[in-house]
Amino acid sequence: MEKKIPVTFEDLPGEFPRYGKLVRVVPGGTVLPHTYKKVANAIYNFEYRKDDICLFTLPKSGTTWTAEILWAMTHIDEMDRALTEKLNQRYFLIDNDFVNELPMKDYMEKLKAKRPDAEEDRVMMQLADLEEGRRFIWSHLPFDLQNPDVLDKCKVVTVMRHPKDNMFSRYQHFKNYVDISLEQIAMAYVTGNTIYGDYWHHIKEVWKRKGRPNLHTMFYEDMKADIMSELRRLNEFLGTNLNEEQLKRVAEHTSFGNMKAQSTMVLDPTVPAGTFFFKGEVGSSKGQLSPDLDAEMDNWIKENALKVDPDFKYVK
Repeated sequence: MEKKIPVTFEDLPGEFPRYGKLVRVVPGGTVLPHTYKKVANAIYNFEYRKDDICLFTLPKSGTTWTAEILWAMTHIDEMDRALTEKLNQRYFLIDNDFVNELPMKDYMEKLKAKRPDAEEDRVMMQLADLEEGRRFIWSHLPFDLQNPDVLDKCKVVTVMRHPKDNMFSRYQHFKNYVDISLEQIAMAYVTGNTIYGDYWHHIKEVWKRKGRPNLHTMFYEDMKADIMSELRRLNEFLGTNLNEEQLKRVAEHTSFGNMKAQSTMVLDPTVPAGTFFFKGEVGSSKGQLSPDLDAEMDNWIKENALKVDPDFKYVK
């Protein structure tokens, strides 16, 4: 029996370039394109399988890096496929059914070839339903907007990144197609008014589920500091049983320099090689904000991190 997603929608004024009209999901406050309303229940009822591997993160948290890691670890003898097979061909971005980040025409043609009478909405979810092998599923939606049964069905990996660096990376992304300042993006973060926001709602939804056997949490900063240790943790979680030499191959395959050089290792196939990734550094936001705004964000981070957990990584 289909579950009804327990939310309402608040229409927001104006339009945002690339996304159009926006809505705020209540409760939670997540801001999304208005097209989400049409597929909210379908996503909430999406049927996961026991061998699915899901990646649920906020945008610009190291998602693309982690996606390539997960795929490489489960395809250790086929990693060369990543040089010709684009990431969007290896993952199902279910959010594309409402954000249209990826060109929909190609997916529609693929779906019609498999199912001529297919509906013309929920294209990505329909393609995922038709997939016979193991599925890799990517979403930026918080846990409260996902199927409540997902952690009972399959493995989910989530990556968190310091909110200042996450904000700055989003700015580097947005400024390519929106006339917007860093200060405006920073204030949108603090007020929870950015696409897929707010930041702390995502984190709280993860932390509520901390300790569930099918949930693996990672921090971007830990990945940058010691990727081998993080790969060993993932190896245990995924049950991939890779040896140390194989893990080193994964680390090399997914290094910043290698991924930046490959046009196939980004989700959007229209992005030219070398242009998607910025610096991939910890502390990339340092010195970018005015002292007053920097202090305001510090206070916002400490106040909200304490509400998540007194020992949460970003309290200090």
